[in-house]
Amino acid sequence: MFHWFSAHGISTPLAVAIIALGVIQLTLQIWSIVDLIRRPAPTQRKVVFALVIVLIGLVGAIAYLAVGRSMLDEEARSASADGAGDGVRGNDDARRHALDQLYGPDDRK
Repeated sequence: MFHWFSAHGISTPLAVAIIALGVIQLTLQIWSIVDLIRRPAPTQRKVVFALVIVLIGLVGAIAYLAVGRSMLDEEARSASADGAGDGVRGNDDARRHALDQLYGPDDRK
């Protein structure tokens, strides 16, 4: 592999630096994507952050790890403080909405 670099006029130390940077970039991008997948967040936010990580490369992965994770955590905390993140109430509201759509509103009280 170093032979290819030297054949194209690239010195060995520069070739090592290029390979190291590539390994670091790939590692950070994979780590960022795995972290994004495991983090509870709305799908739209995940898609935006995934595009940033994949398209911008090393800078996008570092930006996600530095800023994006805290943004998603803050959003999750605010959602749970509002009561939307408790799961039970959200499921009841969704079930009630689905039943109202199918059978009409429940007028019994």
